[in-house]
Amino acid sequence: MQIRQLEDQLGLRLFQRTTRQVRLTAEGAKLLTHVRSAMSELMTGLRQADGLAATHRGRVALACAPSLAGSRLPAVMSAFQAAFPGAQVEVRELPMAGILDCVRAQDVDFGLGPTPPAGAAVLFRPLLEDPICALAPPGLLPARPRAGLRLVARHPLVMMAGLREAVEDAASSQGLSLSIRYQAQQILTVAGLVEARLGIGIVPRVAAEALAGGPLQVLPLGVAKGMPGLVRQVGILTRRGSTLSSLAVELERIVTGVLSTGAASRPRAEPMPWSGPVDMV
Repeated sequence: MQIRQLEDQLGLRLFQRTTRQVRLTAEGAKLLTHVRSAMSELMTGLRQADGLAATHRGRVALACAPSLAGSRLPAVMSAFQAAFPGAQVEVRELPMAGILDCVRAQDVDFGLGPTPPAGAAVLFRPLLEDPICALAPPGLLPARPRAGLRLVARHPLVMMAGLREAVEDAASSQGLSLSIRYQAQQILTVAGLVEARLGIGIVPRVAAEALAGGPLQVLPLGVAKGMPGLVRQVGILTRRGSTLSSLAVELERIVTGVLSTGAASRPRAEPMPWSGPVDMV
């Protein structure tokens, strides 16, 4: 629109014109203030829209413990994909040492796993308590609320990786010696060895969710009568001093919601002797 056309439309003179110069009138100066404000708001809105579009198109990477990858992660990814269909996600399924390496090297935005060891130089935000359980063939253990560590210690054990130190410390406190025959990273490996009656499995409960409806017994592992059961914490691991991207913040928010509420990745065909969270690495 030409200036004179604008003046005609407004019924105002915006410029004072002479043969030597053109300058704003008082009305023109007042209008310019409002135009500048409106343009500033418009540019802010455009930048925010561009940032939002970038969030929906971006890429995020996380390292995840195997038990969470097979149990809770599908629910996380389903919710994230629905909210950000254009985003790309890289998932690295790793044991604790691999998670820590990736987080410290910033190869991933954050990690999901159990409490890191002292001196790991990462930040840990716990989201849930994860009971440690005994996994046994049908009828091998009494149908009680818990499987006592003293009873379990009479059998060979199939230990899911990442649990050995905590379970051995608990056994030592009771004067017990454990016969750990096998160690495995994946819950299906542990379950297969247990089904073959090669030992009693020691697994986190989140991992055992993948076995819902199957024949194996899943019982929380108790140290001794009157003492709390064995548990571990599971949460988010980030590098000290790092700042998450806007897309990673959204993924972290969804992870927090799924893990905190105990949402499982699939409906259960049969109720387990309990329900809740767990992890391993």
